[in-house]
Amino acid sequence: MGVHEVKFSELVRSCEDVLLIEQHHLAILACDGGRERYNTVMGIFAGNVTENAKLWVYDYEAAEKESLKPISLAGFPNANDFHSLGLAFDQQTSNLFVTNHAQAGPRIEMFNLDIDSLTARYIQTIEHPLIHGPNSIAIIDGQEFYVSNDHYVTKRQSVLVSNLETYLGTPTGTVVHVSLKESKVQAKVVARVPFANGIEILNSSTVAVASSSRAAVYFFDTPDPMTLKYNSKILLPFLPDNLSGHGDKLMIAGHAHMPSLVKFTQSRHICNNPVEYERADSKTKEHCETAEATSWAAEWSESEGLKNLYIDTEYPSSSTVVKGGGVGIITGLYAKGILVWRDVNSNPS
Repeated sequence: MGVHEVKFSELVRSCEDVLLIEQHHLAILACDGGRERYNTVMGIFAGNVTENAKLWVYDYEAAEKESLKPISLAGFPNANDFHSLGLAFDQQTSNLFVTNHAQAGPRIEMFNLDIDSLTARYIQTIEHPLIHGPNSIAIIDGQEFYVSNDHYVTKRQSVLVSNLETYLGTPTGTVVHVSLKESKVQAKVVARVPFANGIEILNSSTVAVASSSRAAVYFFDTPDPMTLKYNSKILLPFLPDNLSGHGDKLMIAGHAHMPSLVKFTQSRHICNNPVEYERADSKTKEHCETAEATSWAAEWSESEGLKNLYIDTEYPSSSTVVKGGGVGIITGLYAKGILVWRDVNSNPS
């Protein structure tokens, strides 16, 4: 990886997903500080959720002080109940999709993004019984996409059953094909994967899906968008979260040790809140200073296999890694800021 730096740790945190728009040398970030008190995947329900998700643009070729800017959400009625995970962007239509684990219920928010004005104009909220725990989104076109549901039973419904799904590795997560081409939302389950998480369309005939509980990436043949046929899988030395593509490489970020991540997750609403921290006992304060959630980011290709990029605790809880335009970015489920590295032959800003 080479020289890397954690940026914007005072400005953003808990940025679960990032995507690159290389032609504009931009990265779009979905960051939700409210995840420290409310996380339906990890089972955090601490109450008093005052922070909501925000979308940001990072111009990785701009001067440092000008490089991170918020995206304005125009006409968005759910801004006060917005808890993002995955996001996806269709460059042809400029449609931007963001999963929202709203307290009012799971849904996907659809915007149209104007890059020049950094404004995302709200189009619609997508709800369907098959979109019950939306996690990652992969765009087929501006009106069609795949979304993963990581569990059949979410932790809002039953912490026990959801945990059993996770630790038994049952194939009860789903990949759902969603079409907006009709007047009603059309949705169909096209694959079942244990703890289905990140999803990436590698090419016109192959889709990759991360299984966080099985420490694997599953590959599916897609003779058509409505059909996913299991082909093969690769086993990983870590638990994958999100996936992205870079040339012939599959970029994979995830977590080295689930119990450590769970402990780290459960304490963030105390450790990152000065008032809560001050009230905490000495044991909790010590945990805040010493708790670790090891990040693991790697790239994989059929020809070269798995190559590790980053395994460390300096930047914790990695959830997404993207690469392109001479830059690489790692974001973390519960990390402050983002981790950025540059190719050796590129000019840092």
